Amino acid sequence: MDGSVTDRHAALIAADRADPPEGFVEIPPVGNFDTMLGALYGRPDGDRMVMGFRVCERHINAHGTCHGGMLASFADMLAYAARVGAGLMETSMPTVTLSVDYLRPVMLGDWVEGRSDVTKNGKRLLFSRITAEVDGVTVMTATSINVPGSHDATGGERLRRVMGSGT
Repeated sequence: MDGSVTDRHAALIAADRADPPEGFVEIPPVGNFDTMLGALYGRPDGDRMVMGFRVCERHINAHGTCHGGMLASFADMLAYAARVGAGLMETSMPTVTLSVDYLRPVMLGDWVEGRSDVTKNGKRLLFSRITAEVDGVTVMTATSINVPGSHDATGGERLRRVMGSGT
């Protein structure tokens, strides 16, 4: 590594990696913000994608729990994954609105697993409900509205890596 920002980000992610539960594969980051979040993982669950991450030091706030900003970012990523169930694998899905409810603290080392369900796939907007759990206990819920955008082949490739080439 030559000390560049990209190398430092890669070192942080490598330090945070923890073996995910069976069936999860890493979702490659696309940009700097994705890299900053740390390793995210996904696995198929029927026609939708389940995502997860391990709470690491980088995610901890001054109270010793996972920062709400990380959980909100995770909810936003889960809204992105809703496009799998909507049949919009290669369509960019910018967020119009995201509303998050934090239900329980999430601790260092916890595996956070989330799902998004499409509640309405309208002509111009995609609505989804998001739930995140730790050990089967719901820690966060959210709702998201996204707008189908431009063609997104790179996003489609990332999703197919998790879901398999047949999706």
